[in-house]
Amino acid sequence: MKTIINTVLIFAATFFMTGCASSANFVHKYNSWVGKDINVFISKVGYPDRTYKLPNNNTIYVYEESKIESYPRMTIGYGGFYGPMYGGMSYGSDISQKTCKLFLEVNRQQKIIKWSSRGNNCVSNEPI
Repeated sequence: MKTIINTVLIFAATFFMTGCASSANFVHKYNSWVGKDINVFISKVGYPDRTYKLPNNNTIYVYEESKIESYPRMTIGYGGFYGPMYGGMSYGSDISQKTCKLFLEVNRQQKIIKWSSRGNNCVSNEPI
């Protein structure tokens, strides 16, 4: 019985960890694109938001993602408009902005030679 429970717990932990978005998955995902053709990348991901030409004739492809999330919250406290003897509740929201910019450097042969990223939400669910 104990063996069955341990097996189920290990399976459940593995199942839940594989679905989590992480920066390690993000790094693994884009490391796998180094050396690959940018046109294949574009056909899978879509057109970049912008491109830049470098002095060495390489091109930077920039992909940007930004979203604002709002989380409702409720606080319970004492005091407020009617003074310290009355309880009260307030409603509000917490707002966070999540961003990620992906920079792909591509050489003249249209191969991705390196990449970098900036932002607080550069994560991926899938490693590849």
